[in-house]
Amino acid sequence: ATGRRDPGEDIVVLEQAVFDTTTPEETLGRVRAWLDARTFDCLGVATFGPVDPRRGSATYGYITSTPKPGWQDVDVLGALCSGRAPVPVAFDTDVNAPALYEFRRMHPDATSCAYITVGTGIGVGLVVNGSTVHGMLHPEGGHVSVPRLESDTYPGQCPFHGGCIEGMYASSALAARAGVDRRELNTLADEDAVWDVAAYGIAQLCATLVYTVSPERIVLGGGVMQRPGLLAKVQSQLRELLCGYVQHPSVTTPAVADYVVAPAHGASAGVYGALALAEVALRRSSAARDG
Repeated sequence: ATGRRDPGEDIVVLEQAVFDTTTPEETLGRVRAWLDARTFDCLGVATFGPVDPRRGSATYGYITSTPKPGWQDVDVLGALCSGRAPVPVAFDTDVNAPALYEFRRMHPDATSCAYITVGTGIGVGLVVNGSTVHGMLHPEGGHVSVPRLESDTYPGQCPFHGGCIEGMYASSALAARAGVDRRELNTLADEDAVWDVAAYGIAQLCATLVYTVSPERIVLGGGVMQRPGLLAKVQSQLRELLCGYVQHPSVTTPAVADYVVAPAHGASAGVYGALALAEVALRRSSAARDG
């Protein structure tokens, strides 16, 4: 996507295109062709991970040990940027980027925000003290393990961890539980028991973040979270799971509806996140130039 931000205004998306994720060569080739047909001042790249976001690393800009078939050790930035006139670039995960965008919409005194995507995979992006969290690499909260419902015997399907959050509650796992194809999840009734299972697992992940990171907002995006009523189920489950231990109105009162929220731009959260990254790249470049 291309976009701009006028002073004091939100990011405006000017143009965007959607390409299916097939092979790295085909997918990145289509993105590169789209970029080559346009001019821009900076570039933000937000992709599924794990990735290497460490500037100066030999594999900076790579997707690394992803479970997505065929995408291990892929040089994303090289495919998109090599051989063209250089512009400032920022590279991060497709959850850290929307976490950054959502954080910048919060109160000026806020310092933190978490973004969770629940779709074909589950990922967690974090902003703490105004910056996306990297550390060794970046958060991989979708692969933590949390308590499950006592009646839940589903083994999970993560190729690395089996019954982690992603293995238990990503769209393919929910479809397997319901006995349907992943593309048929949207045909299930709102009353189907699988949505209660999903709400419980996602709320457990939210509770883990509350206990470990204490973010001032949790944003829930991704295709699964577009199910009507699921967000409200997660909000309710989170209050129950915390058992009143964290004494803050955001998680002890109906104000939880303003604490665990949907993305400001719904399914376009990743687009706005990538454009927020582009802003980071431009500001970083301007600061370096100005000394």
